[in-house]
Amino acid sequence: MSFNFSILKTIFVLFLVALGFSCNNNPLDIDVSHVQVNLEIKRFEKDLFQHQGNITSTTINELNTNYNNFFKDFTQNVINIGSIEHPSFTNRLNSFVLDPDINNIQKDALKIYGDFSTYEAELKSAFQYYKYYFPKKTIPQIITYISGFNYAIITDDDYLGIGLDMFLGKDYHAYPQLGYPLYKISSMTKENLVSGAMTGWVSTEFELEKTQADLLTEMIHQGKILYLLDALMPKTDNTLKINYSLAQLSWCENNEEQIWFYFIDNKLLYNKETKEILKYMGEAPFTQGFPEGSPGRVGHWLGWQIVKAYMKNNPTITIKKLMQETDAQKILNQSKYKP
Repeated sequence: MSFNFSILKTIFVLFLVALGFSCNNNPLDIDVSHVQVNLEIKRFEKDLFQHQGNITSTTINELNTNYNNFFKDFTQNVINIGSIEHPSFTNRLNSFVLDPDINNIQKDALKIYGDFSTYEAELKSAFQYYKYYFPKKTIPQIITYISGFNYAIITDDDYLGIGLDMFLGKDYHAYPQLGYPLYKISSMTKENLVSGAMTGWVSTEFELEKTQADLLTEMIHQGKILYLLDALMPKTDNTLKINYSLAQLSWCENNEEQIWFYFIDNKLLYNKETKEILKYMGEAPFTQGFPEGSPGRVGHWLGWQIVKAYMKNNPTITIKKLMQETDAQKILNQSKYKP
């Protein structure tokens, strides 16, 4: 089936999107100032690079004690220098710290994130909402690091790690040299750091457990994650939560009905083929088969709209109940979604 997409993007629509439709009419924008959260920020990259190659076994023991599971994950899985017990471990860690390219990255990150207070405040606010909705959930330590462009976000049960070198700005010279595509680079900015970190955290806290899920299940799951970001960051622009440009978000909103009927008419919702699911859910500069201007991951956006409709039409459903609900068909049916 072919599309009959509207290409009209009026100034009025763009203006509304730019405002984020935030005319004091957001039921998720609640007061959580009374929620107590002791958010601990630890700057691993500062603690590591202060030694400038003079890392000793004593230094390693201190880092291992202070950073525990993170230190093990960082050395073994992020920079891949092996176990702390390896006889060459000290030399390998010194080599990482002394590497000229890594040093330049550290200096560039320090220029942007030397003062982390703004991001700390945003993260604390997000975790106040998180604690409000999930009072029994763990609030992780926030640990910043330099990965050598390996990982933007890493998580464990008790920490949320943020790779600062993956948020150095869309004009950062190294990103194109490393082969990152433009659609990926556009979201590697300081503005995306907090939303990226929170997406990483909630995505591991609320994983899709169903195997061989169909496209609808994948869409609803990602829609739930995005709606949870709505709840945790009610003042954050939608473009940051889904990593779309303003034009891409506007394109989806202008063509919502056509997108939905494309999925229906082509009988895509219950498709379980990995190739087909990736076409609508995977990272890409655009969606295959859609007209010019379409973003990738359009299934994420559509799932988001269905979940929004579900929550609007079922006001007794709490955020906690939403995240516990695993029946995608039930959410679709009860959403009464009709663009």
